[in-house]
Amino acid sequence: FEAAPLFNGAATEFAFTLPDFTPIISSPLALGGILYTGLITTAAALWIESIAFARVPATDASIILTTEPLIAALFGAVALGETFGMSDYVGATMIIGACGLAVLMDNSQEECAVGEDDDNDTDDCEPERKRPFWSF
Repeated sequence: FEAAPLFNGAATEFAFTLPDFTPIISSPLALGGILYTGLITTAAALWIESIAFARVPATDASIILTTEPLIAALFGAVALGETFGMSDYVGATMIIGACGLAVLMDNSQEECAVGEDDDNDTDDCEPERKRPFWSF
């Protein structure tokens, strides 16, 4: 992208135009592929996913959705021979670390809830007051 034409008054070069879709619309094979991709692999999958996640705890659902890119990358590596770079490994490590932290935090909250019934001392189970991110 070059900004020089905007400053020189030639802004008409950036006019938005739609491509010609007639070859795609006239081809039954292309149109069928588009409809299959939109309706079956996207809409139906999301519909089934939303039904399934309504029956799962929020932490489990968020972990499953968070690891979805990792699973897709793994399938890409196995099926297509894709390779990973350093940024991919760093991103995967951060995702796995966040999921592990979510599981640990969820377990500690469950232990605290169980401990409240056994003991009247609930000082250990009180959530910490969060400070604003700008305070030091």
